[in-house]
Amino acid sequence: SSEVTILDTKANWKPVMNIELKGLVPLSARWHPEDQYLVLSGQNDSVIAVETTNARHVKGFYLYCMSPIQKVVFSPNNNFAAVGNEAGVVTFYNLTGSTFVTVYEMVLTDNSSQSIEWSPEGGCVLIGSGKTLTIVGKTRNKDRKNVPPNSSGFSVCKVIRNEQDIRSISIHPESKYVAVGCSETTLILDAIDFSHITEMETGAVTNASWSRDGTWYASITNSTEVKVYETRDVDLTQWLNLFTFHTEETCLALTWSPVELDGLKYLAYGGADKKVTVVEIRVHERTWETVFEVDRPDIIYDLDWNSNGMLAVAVGDGTVTLVDLGYLQSGSAVNEMNYNWQRQGVTSFTEIRRSKGENSMRTVRWMSPRQDRNSFLAVGGADGALEVLDLTQRELCRGFTLDE
Repeated sequence: SSEVTILDTKANWKPVMNIELKGLVPLSARWHPEDQYLVLSGQNDSVIAVETTNARHVKGFYLYCMSPIQKVVFSPNNNFAAVGNEAGVVTFYNLTGSTFVTVYEMVLTDNSSQSIEWSPEGGCVLIGSGKTLTIVGKTRNKDRKNVPPNSSGFSVCKVIRNEQDIRSISIHPESKYVAVGCSETTLILDAIDFSHITEMETGAVTNASWSRDGTWYASITNSTEVKVYETRDVDLTQWLNLFTFHTEETCLALTWSPVELDGLKYLAYGGADKKVTVVEIRVHERTWETVFEVDRPDIIYDLDWNSNGMLAVAVGDGTVTLVDLGYLQSGSAVNEMNYNWQRQGVTSFTEIRRSKGENSMRTVRWMSPRQDRNSFLAVGGADGALEVLDLTQRELCRGFTLDE
């Protein structure tokens, strides 16, 4: 058997958990002294440690929706979250209390919430749905005399109709531009008044993201191409497509590393090819190298990289993989280090499971580094569940609340 069942001896030996071991035939099992982990080993070269408590789940921060969760984003101060589901409903929640509190909700006409992004300064949320870009922001009653008071503080500020379907939204970290990836091109808008600036002939866009310093922009185009542009020039006609990476199957997600040291940036991407590829970009030399790939058992739907170097991967089999790549923030090029240093991030990783095999994880998003919450991870799936997990200390199974 490649499965271990945990029984509750105080409840007539009732099964409480089944642990799938991915082909590992267990020969040895040991409990943690405080019953927080079960460690298993057997007929392969892996050791699996399973957490058997719910201490990582942030108390009160779990919600369930009748429709699959498609996207979750947080405000920069972590006080609010916007959650979009497959039915086209986008709900805003207040997070300053002990649980999710609904403060605003909108229903999109074409039942889609493919793209949701919160602006870096926190003033508005951009929602792309079909051929419509909706900007939701704080209500300013002095400018909206005919609108009844809104206790939530949110309202629709502007609606932009587009000729193409909107596939992705990426906002420049310094709120200079908004890149709207569409079914044929990419539109560049002014991030202040959302006026049209230019149009980039990128091809059909699946996803896109600016680097954390705003000088590089990566876009998944034509399903199997990852294009990287240098965007530091104020003259947008000088933005250059420096690199193009190709994937064997449809690419769905990408994310940039949180910091750049000594001219080194890292870009992770993945999709239907069931693997996460991490590329090292040497900014000064304008060269790149694939540093490693992490195989997963199913489609990669989403990626997010926090400021501590932890890469979260939403996988289609109902799991989230956490890869600790903090060592890439050392400022040392990977090819200059020995093999053991290069591979340390992929020799072991954490896997979060929820209805494994019957669910599909669709979105992962780390909270902002503000208020010391950058190790709080939101996980949403096709089961309609959204939960916040605390990963502050991987070596200790401690629970935290969001209360100050």
